[in-house]
Amino acid sequence: MLITLTGKEIKDLAEFAGFTVTGDVDCLDAEFDICRCPKGGFINDDGTFEHFRYVASMSEYCEEGYVPLGDEIIR
Repeated sequence: MLITLTGKEIKDLAEFAGFTVTGDVDCLDAEFDICRCPKGGFINDDGTFEHFRYVASMSEYCEEGYVPLGDEIIR
């Protein structure tokens, strides 16, 4: 499962959830890919595997890696 949202769509969703969003308006057109974390997890900066429900990356710079969303799932 993959969903792609723009910065504007993410901002709208965050505000719908009750958050106040401030920041760089230049990223409103940027696209972000959100997907389920791979079954084996992914390697963090420390070189250990972590698993989350979802991860996200910038569509244009996916080679830069993922950022975890939410709390780590302990297996």
